[in-house]
Amino acid sequence: MTWTKQEKEFENLTLAKKEGFSILILILSAITVAYIVFPLVTILTFVEPVKLFDSLTRPELWNAFVLSLVSASISTLLLALFGIPLAYFLARYRGFRGKFVIRVIVILPLVLPPLASGVLLLGLYGPNSALLQYFPGVELTQSILGVILAQIYVASPFMILASQAAFESVDESYEKISRSLGKSRLETFFRISIPLAKTGIIIGTIMSWVRAAGELGATMMMAYNPHTISIQIFEDNAIGGLRQAISGIILVVLLAILVIAVFYITSNNGPRIITFGRSKNNNS
Repeated sequence: MTWTKQEKEFENLTLAKKEGFSILILILSAITVAYIVFPLVTILTFVEPVKLFDSLTRPELWNAFVLSLVSASISTLLLALFGIPLAYFLARYRGFRGKFVIRVIVILPLVLPPLASGVLLLGLYGPNSALLQYFPGVELTQSILGVILAQIYVASPFMILASQAAFESVDESYEKISRSLGKSRLETFFRISIPLAKTGIIIGTIMSWVRAAGELGATMMMAYNPHTISIQIFEDNAIGGLRQAISGIILVVLLAILVIAVFYITSNNGPRIITFGRSKNNNS
């Protein structure tokens, strides 16, 4: 009976520790969520319906919003074209001696302040740069080209690092089996490696697109005009205060919700079986 009592006490103590840990996690999680949500809720107190409607219907606001969507999409497509192969290189070519240097270069735009990134880009693409001496008449700043160049630079780590992690999580044996069955490296890359790393690549693509669409610092240095949505919000706040900037913030928040919804829709299609001739869903 004594041993049974000790067992019950031990079991109660274990349950208490588990409950204590769960409560701690819940409290910390609630504080974090509240910290993120509270500014969104607070800003609603500044909303004046009539002025908000007038602000939301301004042509310059929608021009900036559309420009951000278009330029971010172009930037992300270019990043996918060049960044995913680089991510695969970093994940698979482990014997390359200069790999550490390339990793540092890839991470650099992530740790640099955006304004500093903009200054670096101005040094390369600005009107007085050595590069433009070979291309007279080409305007890379104060244009949509400048916006895209800035977005690509600051968003590149998100695409490359997420895709690299995705490729590293893929078992190389699948690729070796594909090669042993006579498939080329290129075919193996597109039909085996990318489908198996799909989720990570999608995450990298969405993060890159969102980062590009919301870029401010580097874009201000490279191309203050034409306005992106971030620059428009900055200018509205500088001219008319927070109430003037709310309309742009609302558009950005709605866009973020839409992007998150698209991500969950595209990433929750059920587990997929990758074969060497086709891909099929387990649910079918």
